[in-house]
Amino acid sequence: MSGIPFGKGVPAFGRAAGQGFGRKGGASLDPSDAPKQDGGALDTARTVLEAANDFRDEATAAVCRRVIEASMNGAQPSLSDLRIINNYFQ
Repeated sequence: MSGIPFGKGVPAFGRAAGQGFGRKGGASLDPSDAPKQDGGALDTARTVLEAANDFRDEATAAVCRRVIEASMNGAQPSLSDLRIINNYFQ
């Protein structure tokens, strides 16, 4: 017989088990538990927007506005937009 226990006798280890990870309705409704976005993408987007406006680069300015809007609304900016912003000064 296998030494691996199954069923209710299995102990729950780690933070995820204590928070109901993997169970329906187990997600926390507390907003302080939500992942926080750092201001790095927002600050970078604002800096690049300033430079893009100076150079009259309308396409990059539009990308910056999308990233800023997504960050302000709490959404995740698209990866392609973040790559454009991160590589702008290179």
